[in-house]
Amino acid sequence: MPSRDYTASAEPALRPLLAGDERLLAASPLVKDPGTTEDVSAQDELVNLLDPTILLGLGTHPGNAVQRAVFGRAVTGGPASTARRLFDTVDADPAPKIAVTDRRLLIVSLDTRPRDTKGWRRWFGPSDMVATLVTEVPRAVILGAVAAPAGVLRRGRFLIGFTDGSGCVLVCAPPSLAEPVVAAIGTPREEPG
Repeated sequence: MPSRDYTASAEPALRPLLAGDERLLAASPLVKDPGTTEDVSAQDELVNLLDPTILLGLGTHPGNAVQRAVFGRAVTGGPASTARRLFDTVDADPAPKIAVTDRRLLIVSLDTRPRDTKGWRRWFGPSDMVATLVTEVPRAVILGAVAAPAGVLRRGRFLIGFTDGSGCVLVCAPPSLAEPVVAAIGTPREEPG
């Protein structure tokens, strides 16, 4: 689905969340980035790999070394950083959507609600999409975004940086929607300092 079509189809549901003259620039469904969220300890990874109980299926998770090698780091920044809060919000939502406006970045949940609540029309009648705001990030704290596809397993990924020095990777699904989202956020800018 072309990005313009998705953004246009989501706009009626998102419109109530926007201020009077706020413009929706891009929208996309998101999925959780499979990258690691913490540093990987080589010593712990080796100890886990040498644990014979893992081979029997009785041990703990073998570690994140392969995950880190294939997908990289999904988020940098402390627990209170903008990137960590954004990443955790996307991770916790079963079907998050991103909406980029000229003023802010929104993470929303879209739901369908039937227009009629009685009888069979509740299930088979017309319905409307309704957006619920999950979190928002003002444009002022966003440094910018860059596409980060790097291989077939990483399609649709982009890195977004924030003024607090944190950053996170988000993944658009379908991947073709990542480019318009990155363009709407804008290329990274230097923070005045």
